[in-house]
Amino acid sequence: MHDLKNNLSLIRNEFPILKKCVYLISNSLGAVPQKVQPGLEQYYKLWAEEGVSAWRNKWWDLSKKISHQLEELLQAQTSSITMLPSATISHWVALSTQFTDRNSKRNKIIMTDLDFPSSIYAVSKIARFMGWKLQLVKSKNSFSLDTEKITEKIDDKTLFVATSHVCFKSSLIQDIQSIAEKAAEVGAMTLIDGYHAPGIIPVDLKNSQVDFYIGGCLKWLCGGPGNAFLYVRPGLAEKIEPSLTGWLAHENPFKFDLELKYTSGPYRFMSGTPPIPCLYTASDGLRIIEQTGIDNIREKSLSMTETIIDQSKQRGFSICSPLKKDIRGGAVSVNLPEAFKIKQALDHKRILVDFRKGSNKKEDVIRIGPHFYNQKEEINHLFEEIDTLYSSGEYKKFTDKIEHVT
Repeated sequence: MHDLKNNLSLIRNEFPILKKCVYLISNSLGAVPQKVQPGLEQYYKLWAEEGVSAWRNKWWDLSKKISHQLEELLQAQTSSITMLPSATISHWVALSTQFTDRNSKRNKIIMTDLDFPSSIYAVSKIARFMGWKLQLVKSKNSFSLDTEKITEKIDDKTLFVATSHVCFKSSLIQDIQSIAEKAAEVGAMTLIDGYHAPGIIPVDLKNSQVDFYIGGCLKWLCGGPGNAFLYVRPGLAEKIEPSLTGWLAHENPFKFDLELKYTSGPYRFMSGTPPIPCLYTASDGLRIIEQTGIDNIREKSLSMTETIIDQSKQRGFSICSPLKKDIRGGAVSVNLPEAFKIKQALDHKRILVDFRKGSNKKEDVIRIGPHFYNQKEEINHLFEEIDTLYSSGEYKKFTDKIEHVT
């Protein structure tokens, strides 16, 4: 296991972008490990030299190998995680397990207004199609939500509670165990969007009561896009059949039967051909995270986010993330004047953070997401440059027109 304090320079050498910029945006896209490049070259070479035999030699089992790495990291049971192209598709797969029962008295899905919009879009459309009712729990503000507000709405009409482990904009960690316990008491299911949790906070799925848990390697796991995943509680997995499905879910896919007979294990929740090139990018980030140790990462993350909060308070900037460390994830959202222009000016200086729009311009924030490979000096440098931008007025030359978010 890496000693973060003494081996930081070695760890930083694993990530080429750290030599080119100050990278404080791992909450949006984790830095790519240098060994991903030879991995992708291996993908091309295998395809070029072996053609269709690549399926037999490596590609067919690649999803399972990545799933197994995730199962170890998330303390999940063997064969409980399925690789899927995106978190949105993962929501569809999970919810589609209930498409066959339109007459159930359970017709309510609970979400919150702090959940990721793409998830809300998917769930709302599915709910309309199925005749389910979507109940959106309102937050106290843009970064605070009481678990009790969710649990008090869970009743015998609830089909799913579909909410976030770590809220994407504020980095609020929700008490998903309490939510899962209340749901289990009344026979409802939990569908937890954990995209902003794995790789930055400890996750223990084996000892949770969560039914479905969604995540991805894109952010804190440094695995790139196209590597989302879906955990299904083993006691539940064999009882349900996803309607959003395909030939890989068949117990004998190469028999090409016209009738689907579901397989067991993670391929049960797959559909069509997996995005093989993406899978090649996932493994090395998971390896480095595992070697570094999630408890070490969490300890360092808390120290760095505390530095962000201290630096922000010194300047009178509002913090739009939890101040209590036990409910704060890996990023801090900071409300500051002309946030979008400041973000662009920082880009120009090769200091990368991201921007999220508020309900009005005064609520706009930059999100700062340091990871285990960052140094506190980089955070200090960020705030020194923000000071310089305000004093010089250099930020004023940038546009208010928002055409992108990162």
